[in-house]
Amino acid sequence: MPEGLEAAIYADAASELVGHVVTSIEVDDRCTDSNELSILVGQRVQSVRRHGKRVALVLDGDQLELFFGMTGRVIINDVAPIGALDYGPSSERPEWDRLKLTTDVGSLRVNDPRRWARFTLNPDWSTLGVDFLSDAHQLDDVLERHRRRTAAVKSVLLDQRVIAGLGNMLVDEVLFMAGIDPCRTFASLSADERRQLSPHISEVVTRLGELGGSHTGVLSPEVRASLPACPIDGAPLSRVKVSGRTTIFCSLHQR
Repeated sequence: MPEGLEAAIYADAASELVGHVVTSIEVDDRCTDSNELSILVGQRVQSVRRHGKRVALVLDGDQLELFFGMTGRVIINDVAPIGALDYGPSSERPEWDRLKLTTDVGSLRVNDPRRWARFTLNPDWSTLGVDFLSDAHQLDDVLERHRRRTAAVKSVLLDQRVIAGLGNMLVDEVLFMAGIDPCRTFASLSADERRQLSPHISEVVTRLGELGGSHTGVLSPEVRASLPACPIDGAPLSRVKVSGRTTIFCSLHQR
């Protein structure tokens, strides 16, 4: 699914609807019960919330969470803030619209060819961990609390109950820059190695946010597909599975 950086872009774009009243809502019943969402008609959009990968419209009496699945894109007033997802089509078709929320000044659509998008009223986000855009001190605190976990380092960083918003490409980029093998157990990290993670998370999300998204890192989709020599040390890049996720790393400098 889109990672935290993409969710932040979508949330920022959706803020165009703040202050405006919902006049109609259409939803694909294969994604959510359209009757349930009909109560949103007549409510005003007060704000847009985001935590990790989760985005919700805050209305007068209810909140509507937008879950994008792997290939869902937000389109505001017929403009897509992200032109194409690297793991989905670059075009849109009207029949792929899973939600269309119209206000007195414009519309929000979620366009998803795979029908994985979901829309939830008044979601519970209480199990989510600290947001991935939190400062390094907050990130360091939460990682320190998990220092005894025996799961792989990558698995811990992907756990949305630990840090909400980090996805597959962001985590690979962070560990690549930190020089840490994604397959190591989190408990095997030294105190210094754990402390390296937080500033690297902050650096990576800032850099990739400025470049346009989680696909813009050194380990870009093109690099992930072709596995050229490591740009840091020239060693071959490796591809393995960690927690079922395709993982790219350098076996030389990531230890």
